[in-house]
Amino acid sequence: MLDERTYIIIQKILERPFIERKDLLRKIQLTPRQFDYSLNKINSWLRLNDCQPIVLNNHDQLTIDDKTKEILLKEISERISGKMYVLSSEERMKSIYFLLFLNTEYLSMNHLIDSLKVGKTTVMNDLKNLKVNLYESKISIEYNRKKGYYLHGTERDIRNLMIRMIIFELNEDNHAHLLDHFLHTNQMEDYESTKPIVSQLINKYHISFAENRLREFIYSFLFLKRRFEKISIDTVKSEYLPSLKTKREYLFAKELLEHYNYYQEEEISYLCGLILGLSIGNVDEDDEEYKIIMNLVEHIRIRFESFSGIHFEHPEEVSKQLYQHFRSVFYRLYYKLPIVNLLYEKIKEEYRDIYFIVSETLKPIGTVLGREVPKEEVAFLTIHFASLVANFYETKIKQIVALIVCPNGVGSSSITFTVLKSIFPEFKFLFPIETKDIDNMEDHYDVVFSTVPNIQLFYTKKPVYIVSPVMTSAEKYHLIRDVYTEVGNSVFRLPNVDEITNIVNKHTVIKDKDSLKKDLYDYLVVNENISIENEQGPNLSQITSPGLIQLKKSAADWQEAIFISAQPLVIEKRITEQYVKKMIDNAQKNGSYIVIMKHVALPHARPIDGVNQLSIGITVLSEPVFFDSAASKPVKYIFCLAAVDQEKHLNALSQLLRCLENDDFYKVLENSHHPKEVYDFICMKEKLDSVSIKP
Repeated sequence: MLDERTYIIIQKILERPFIERKDLLRKIQLTPRQFDYSLNKINSWLRLNDCQPIVLNNHDQLTIDDKTKEILLKEISERISGKMYVLSSEERMKSIYFLLFLNTEYLSMNHLIDSLKVGKTTVMNDLKNLKVNLYESKISIEYNRKKGYYLHGTERDIRNLMIRMIIFELNEDNHAHLLDHFLHTNQMEDYESTKPIVSQLINKYHISFAENRLREFIYSFLFLKRRFEKISIDTVKSEYLPSLKTKREYLFAKELLEHYNYYQEEEISYLCGLILGLSIGNVDEDDEEYKIIMNLVEHIRIRFESFSGIHFEHPEEVSKQLYQHFRSVFYRLYYKLPIVNLLYEKIKEEYRDIYFIVSETLKPIGTVLGREVPKEEVAFLTIHFASLVANFYETKIKQIVALIVCPNGVGSSSITFTVLKSIFPEFKFLFPIETKDIDNMEDHYDVVFSTVPNIQLFYTKKPVYIVSPVMTSAEKYHLIRDVYTEVGNSVFRLPNVDEITNIVNKHTVIKDKDSLKKDLYDYLVVNENISIENEQGPNLSQITSPGLIQLKKSAADWQEAIFISAQPLVIEKRITEQYVKKMIDNAQKNGSYIVIMKHVALPHARPIDGVNQLSIGITVLSEPVFFDSAASKPVKYIFCLAAVDQEKHLNALSQLLRCLENDDFYKVLENSHHPKEVYDFICMKEKLDSVSIKP
């Protein structure tokens, strides 16, 4: 009988056409001995089912033939219930939480033992570990003779953690085995029987969900509605927004609950908020809430442009795209709903400049809603902004046609689309689709990329590659190697990093093997055929100089202040006089948006308005000038930005923002007698920051 570990190994092997043994060991954190034991177990099972075993070839890669793959896919897909499901320790803890969530009247130790099919000692250990895990969520597990075991905490925290667990379970490996098993063993309605009911109402009320968000909603609803019977929740008071009862989502929630004979107003409102936090915004809406949220979106876009020095060519279209993504963020913040973003760390690392700028951009939104924007939400919006500012070009050479399947919504699909185009420029990419649309595609593509594994993908009989929307250089290296090995390529061939490292190790002493490998990955991935979308631009110290820094300058008004701040750049022919005029015109036309924070202005225009060289000039005024008629925005520090495109200056801008958050920087600006003192501070700050952000 296959156990939990073997199922995990099978799933990881099925995600790629072939995978190196050491990569698999790293992903599932097994020792070679544990892995070999499990692989032998899998192969024995395959032989009993008249299938070819999984083979380890001469390149230490695991390969699998089509018939075996189909049998294993079927086995994985059917493994949702019954005695064959063996719970891991982590799954037992989640199951205990689900049982406590559902059984609000009485839950004894015997109930837990019977449900989990393990001994009392194991249950006691799982309870102990679960209590520790719940501490940060402000939830505890209590016991008394009258109530048995029960959850103690606010109802909102208890529900939010349950939803987080469900979202995490669905997104970590894109399967619902534990959830389906739990629903089955506890005789609850299942996903497949509930989905048609929900889908019918979605169509009736014209509500849009990304594929994965719909799964999250349905599974969350299956657990929530059982708790609705016993415990209600205080709804968030809508002082800022109109009544929920006017919204399509409210009518959808009301009819859905009425189908199951639930009529409480509190739960209808709660479920409406959850739907708003998971669904996609419709830019054709024209209600009061649309205007409120779009107003915030406009402020976000303008603030991002101010911080980043980027002017979008079609701002209205950008705002519409942002609205579709920000609407759900807004409602999650407003209704205090949970958020799970498994890509947070990778996004922050790979897009750290944009992430930092977006984080600064969103600070006022947290103030408006009375809640700091969580880092996971910042990362989600970072993906959307990264997609908007990316500047990729399609190759004219017609080569392999690639299909992208992404059930996670427009943001992830857009960034996946642009990332894959950048590392496979000779491929022709079809625009991303959701999994449900595969059957409608004609057979005019050669390879499939997907952000999640799904049995339906492998039935296309095309090479399938599971990718992340955000990839490190090492991950891009392995993907390029895998794809070109499978489909062939006449342009590009990757050397083996491990072999190179071993050769170097024979002839010299390697101080840091991991750093060497990372540098090799970076070097090998970046070549004339492949452009890295997130290549770090120059530092702030590289685009300014003592000659571009002015201290204690006098200006009669804000127009003269911009003119004065630009003169060093004009003298060095980094910008033209036309660019200076355009900066002043932009500030006149768009208001004081260039005042990015207290006392600080960042005037700029578009690259085509007269930029010859990427630069930032720094000017300190002896007396502040005001950038609005109300005299509410005094400015003493002007950073004149000249950007050559949409991206190269972002690293320098993020470094400038870090300086502007440091009180010592202002002291240097105020007290320095020579521009070189300011420049030296910038160089010193860069060195300190580079040490602090190294992984």
